[in-house]
Amino acid sequence: MNKAPVDLWTVSLTSPSPDHLSEDEIARANRFKFEPDRVRWTRARSALRVILSRYVSEDPFRLAFIYGEHGKPTLLPFSDVQFNLSHAGDWAMIAVAHSIPVGVDIERLRANVDMAPLLHRLGEINLPDETQQLYQVWTQREAKSKAAGGALFDKPADNICAVDVTAPAGYAASVALVGYEPEVHYCAGGKR
Repeated sequence: MNKAPVDLWTVSLTSPSPDHLSEDEIARANRFKFEPDRVRWTRARSALRVILSRYVSEDPFRLAFIYGEHGKPTLLPFSDVQFNLSHAGDWAMIAVAHSIPVGVDIERLRANVDMAPLLHRLGEINLPDETQQLYQVWTQREAKSKAAGGALFDKPADNICAVDVTAPAGYAASVALVGYEPEVHYCAGGKR
């Protein structure tokens, strides 16, 4: 399988940042029951807008999205910029590719969650024993589903390739591309 570049941004959700939300995103944020969840979602979504604005040279507030059947967003009218956002705990990851559907997933490792039965329900077999490795299997599966724009319980197509990526301590993460093996470029500090 050929490789294709994907930019990967890791964003801390613990630091205050300016909000860059549309009216519908503000309404969605206000539906969160718990304030910490609302704050993290707002910071993740605002970071997504700021990062995407760099790729399309557009004001973060002016970006417009449409959503697929399972909620995967597409950036209008810049559909050649493919992206995906995942957040868990204090961290978010944003993956950006050009003209190739991309998915990303980050999960916080939790000792009280037994991942093996969940993965078995998804049809995953030959599972590892270690918690970190089980979470990597989970994030690969979810990244593939998100790249396809499908539901988690739908088996991803064979042409979707996922790889593990570097995540903050206590987290697992993966990124996936449709039709290509991801060649990950880590981005930080406003540079890609």
